[in-house]
Amino acid sequence: MHLKTSRDQVPNKVLVVCAFMAISLASPPAFAAIGTFLNGWGANNRALAGAGVTFAEDPMVIAVNPAGLLGLQKQTLNVGSSFLRSEQSFRAEDVDTSTAPPGAFAFAPGKRWAEHDVPAEVERVFPIPFAAANWRLNDSNAVGLAIYGNGGLNSNFKAFDNPNCPTGTPQQGYFCFGDVGSDIAQVFISPTWAHEINDKLVLGVSPAIIYQTIEVRGYKLFANRSSDPQNISNNGHSSSWGYALKLGATLEITDTVKIGITGQTRGRMQKHDEYAGLLPEQGSLDVAPYLQTGVSWQLSPRTSVMLDYQRIYFSKINALGNSGFSPGLYGDDNGPGFGWKNSRTWKLGLHHQVNDRLTLRLGAADNNDLVSNTEMVNNLVSAALFDEQFTIGTSWKTLAGNMLDFSFNYTTRQKLSGENPLFPGQKISSENGLYTLDIGWRTEL
Repeated sequence: MHLKTSRDQVPNKVLVVCAFMAISLASPPAFAAIGTFLNGWGANNRALAGAGVTFAEDPMVIAVNPAGLLGLQKQTLNVGSSFLRSEQSFRAEDVDTSTAPPGAFAFAPGKRWAEHDVPAEVERVFPIPFAAANWRLNDSNAVGLAIYGNGGLNSNFKAFDNPNCPTGTPQQGYFCFGDVGSDIAQVFISPTWAHEINDKLVLGVSPAIIYQTIEVRGYKLFANRSSDPQNISNNGHSSSWGYALKLGATLEITDTVKIGITGQTRGRMQKHDEYAGLLPEQGSLDVAPYLQTGVSWQLSPRTSVMLDYQRIYFSKINALGNSGFSPGLYGDDNGPGFGWKNSRTWKLGLHHQVNDRLTLRLGAADNNDLVSNTEMVNNLVSAALFDEQFTIGTSWKTLAGNMLDFSFNYTTRQKLSGENPLFPGQKISSENGLYTLDIGWRTEL
């Protein structure tokens, strides 16, 4: 009788995951914690600050390390969302513009806050849904499917009267043509297979279909520096599709120690023709490749600690790695980009199962500075100014047998100060902070 009821519920659960997957595609994610990457995927992994390449708790392990699927003993549906709130500001000191050399541009003085203009946003808080499910085929094989946001960028500085602007422009906003902002989002659709080579080694493979959208506003001031002036800014949302491949492995060293590695190839995307005069390589914005390796140690049957190291190769993508003052025109192969460095992130996580119903998690991550103070002009529309992150989370098993997962992520406020490269002598600064609440729900299939 009980077995029949469980089977009858499966179609409804499949409908739930399909609905969440549709929402994931319809709701563009924004504000990553490491460039265009979230620091971990799913409520539980993010509660460990993204550590756990050898640690599997739920089907969202697909996004962390596809080999982890075989670490899941039960077939599970996992749905949820991250809810993000970012506080980004830009400040410029007052200067005497009458002393400006030819071609110089002074930012409007004062401090202004970005307003994150996203349709799904409520009171500056917006969701990044995720959904995943796994199925065990036999003792040596498992498959799964996940749809999740990789991250993205979203920032919008509203227009204001700007007397520093050249005549002949609307003289509105930081760059004289109204609102200045960006909306870049990425969604991954990842079917996955994991296979046990022997009782120590497991391999996993996860090909991904990627959907990406981008919109940039307020850059018409730089049209005279573009190879395609009509396609530099304010052309609405542009969409593209692409693909990548994620591979992973876990190796059991002892009964209590595991090591693992995972990596994702460059995400090769269609070009954004609407921004061929802005992005290098005539509108190219591929997804940066990365590697992550880690070790986990089971201190006791209920407690584990894990340490991971992640390297994201932003310099491989011209739009992300090219300096904002590259010699080429906007849109050229060697044209201006964000000027990001490759990221190097250490992640530390602690997992403790208090009892059969309650689990606690702690995490911390430290990332090198992605942006130098000479690259603040193009990063006015970037949310990449993040460094240390601290996380805490819990899971609670309900009386019905489902699991509720929660995590809270706090990214320390970071400030970057320097000289305006467009007007020597003017001091400018960018500041950003990020708060995230992750909520997930798990049930057996």
